[in-house]
Amino acid sequence: MRLPITVPSDFCIIAHRGASAYAPENSILAFDLALRMARPHVELDAQLTTDGRVALCHDSTLARYGHGDQTIESLDWATLAGLDMGAWFSPYLYAHTPMITLDQLFAYFGDRLFYHVEIKGKAPGLPAAVHKLIRDAGLEDSCNITSFAYDALVAMRRVAPAARLGWLIPEITDAAVAQADALGLHQLCPRAAQVDAAAVKLARTVAPEVRAWGLMGTNPANPQHEVADLIERVVDAGCDGMTINWPDWAVNA
Repeated sequence: MRLPITVPSDFCIIAHRGASAYAPENSILAFDLALRMARPHVELDAQLTTDGRVALCHDSTLARYGHGDQTIESLDWATLAGLDMGAWFSPYLYAHTPMITLDQLFAYFGDRLFYHVEIKGKAPGLPAAVHKLIRDAGLEDSCNITSFAYDALVAMRRVAPAARLGWLIPEITDAAVAQADALGLHQLCPRAAQVDAAAVKLARTVAPEVRAWGLMGTNPANPQHEVADLIERVVDAGCDGMTINWPDWAVNA
């Protein structure tokens, strides 16, 4: 297998939590590396702190990052800002990498990036807080909002009627398509291993874009062949894009 894999010129390569195979996920370093790879589309995970800051972190707890079972949404920003979010990835290369907030990310990169903001947290105020930061930064045209939680997308639609919304789903089904149509979704986002041309065609009856997630290898020490197969699968199915931890493993024709 040779890397990178060539994909269509209009296929969107989205750096999943930044270039998260090479730098700590959801950090300035990971997003900056994606940009240096000429991958300006980035995905990120939003959660709400107890004092109303939108923090970027994937897991609901801090355990994987070495800080115990405390949940992100039970802590204030001052506490989270003092944590080392890089040593778990590489203590030599990335010790003392801080967690960041969505407004810090926007201030650092502005419109140099296109942001796929996932509503990850459960706090009721999170959709409105995310929308306010996007609006205040003037980045409405540089953001898609996604979530696995349909209720979170409903809440976002209430506060941001014109927002581009995407629903992360296990697979494209008739029921999912009906719900997407009811909410006027911009994207349906199925798991890569479950997509095929028929499913993508069905999704496109209600949403203009279909992008895949879950391009991961079951063997973390050697994921290349499995991920390569998934890249080819989503391209052959006619998807418009994908999130991937290795954004340099694909290149547009």
